[in-house]
Amino acid sequence: MGCVTIMKEMLERICCKQVVFTSLEVVDPKVVLHTRKKLAIFSGVDPKSFYHLIFRIEQKSRFLRKHVDEMAELCKTLELHVKHTYKYKHLLLNAPLCSKAAIMLQENGWKVYNDFM
Repeated sequence: MGCVTIMKEMLERICCKQVVFTSLEVVDPKVVLHTRKKLAIFSGVDPKSFYHLIFRIEQKSRFLRKHVDEMAELCKTLELHVKHTYKYKHLLLNAPLCSKAAIMLQENGWKVYNDFM
């Protein structure tokens, strides 16, 4: 799937939740985070100048608690790279979500969109 298509679908999904971005850029996970994971990462700024981090993940297997730990590590690495923290973190997930992972994501301040297609 092309980056433009992914961004269009993602914006449609998040804009339904009344989140609008003044700027939105694609983060290359291979270059910035040095990871081989298949995910799309976007960094955006809303009109109130709050930073949003958006992870889009598609996988066939269940999204488990260990994946939450990996995402937290990637988030910390990205925050060190861009030299600021993200107020809002969004996860667009196209996979079954484990209940323990859902609780852990909620506790860590992630907004999960599990029905994303």
